[in-house]
Amino acid sequence: MTPVQLALSTILGVALVIAVVTDVLRRLIPNAVTYPLIVLGLGVRGVSEG
Repeated sequence: MTPVQLALSTILGVALVIAVVTDVLRRLIPNAVTYPLIVLGLGVRGVSEG
């Protein structure tokens, strides 16, 4: 597993835990979790793959 894949997996794992906990407690996944991850994912993929 490359360092980029490891970083993305770690970030997505943390976001998944946050999303699951907030969904179970409040029945809502906040946009503060989803939108930054979209931007981060696209940015990391763009930088790593050109």
